[in-house]
Amino acid sequence: MTKRIQFSNWETVVDELRQFGETGDVTLKDDRIRINFGSAHIEVSQDGLVSTGMPLHEFEQKGDVDLIVNHDDGSLTIESDDVTYTFRRPGG
Repeated sequence: MTKRIQFSNWETVVDELRQFGETGDVTLKDDRIRINFGSAHIEVSQDGLVSTGMPLHEFEQKGDVDLIVNHDDGSLTIESDDVTYTFRRPGG
């Protein structure tokens, strides 16, 4: 199941990322959520900053983005006018 979510609905962002990160270590602060999957991570802040990291590369995007969460295939896509980036959850 694929869901497109926007930062304007922060509660939905948090709920979807908690579900996405249930196989990892989820940390929630006031304005951000971070998911660690061993050597890979994703962090999303309420002000629109998305950062990811894994061996060999990192990604960061700030601004008007949509998050597209696909729980079935374990992917999180960050989409904006000028970039599309897909983070794949380790282990699927």
